[in-house]
Amino acid sequence: MDLRRVDLNLLVVLDVLLDECNVTRAARRLNMSQPATSTALARLRKQFDDPLLVKNGRVLRPTPRAQSLVGPLRSVLSALEHSILTVPEFDPASDSRVFTLLTGDYAEVALLRKLMRRTRYRQTRIRFDIAGLSPAGLEEFHRREIDLAILPEQFLCTPELEGCRSYPVLTDNYVGVVWAGHSHTGTELTADVLATYPLLSYVPYGDDVSLSRTLARAGVAAQPAATTTNIAVLPYILEMTDLVTLIPGDMARRIAPRAQLRILEPSVALPAVREYAVWHEEFDEDPAHVWLRSQLSVPTSVDAAVCSA
Repeated sequence: MDLRRVDLNLLVVLDVLLDECNVTRAARRLNMSQPATSTALARLRKQFDDPLLVKNGRVLRPTPRAQSLVGPLRSVLSALEHSILTVPEFDPASDSRVFTLLTGDYAEVALLRKLMRRTRYRQTRIRFDIAGLSPAGLEEFHRREIDLAILPEQFLCTPELEGCRSYPVLTDNYVGVVWAGHSHTGTELTADVLATYPLLSYVPYGDDVSLSRTLARAGVAAQPAATTTNIAVLPYILEMTDLVTLIPGDMARRIAPRAQLRILEPSVALPAVREYAVWHEEFDEDPAHVWLRSQLSVPTSVDAAVCSA
């Protein structure tokens, strides 16, 4: 294919068509008419000498050739937008920008508090929006619609994050917590305690990272009695019960006096709590992105590890 004959506008249309697999929805996103979008698809088919999208019942399916174009096409368009079309300047004291972060609830509390402590930016037009960690949120991250993802260590080095950068931004250790009137009067979280008392489990992103699965991987038997997907409610469920749960130590120390909790220091080996900032490597030198990462204490150097499967 002669690059001089390639219409970049058509590549933008192709990117949206491959994402939607529907001409009508693609036309709506592109602010084009449906006939114009259909004409663009016809030109693309001729340009690539491939049907690209074919009917399968009532829906369109991408051909193998089209599927092979998805990743490279989005990477090229994103690089073009950020390296050529975007002015490489950013002044947090005067620029207007909404940064969207994808996080779980634990990272949301810890990091948003950290960001908002930077009081010199409160009077500017900088804003931080938090998107909850979910399959839909991860899809938005892969479409470059989210600036930065904060992900637990278990998410790293999977095929889905190949080509992403990562750097640790939160590190803590689990501690046990029980209601102040709990029948266990000791100060340690032992294997016997976990085997004896019902566990209030936390399932933030799927069962593979649940508390009960974390304990099982550490060789500790527990008795799950209830689960929640919101770490913030764990301490308040414990009141008037014999439940035991685990939360990050910093969170436990902050909330224990208010929630009438006792902290039990683990005498069993538990994995650390680690959350990583993750971003697409084409944003390495984007000034706004560099500033955002610096607010989370991520080095501005691009030497942060590339995550690969």
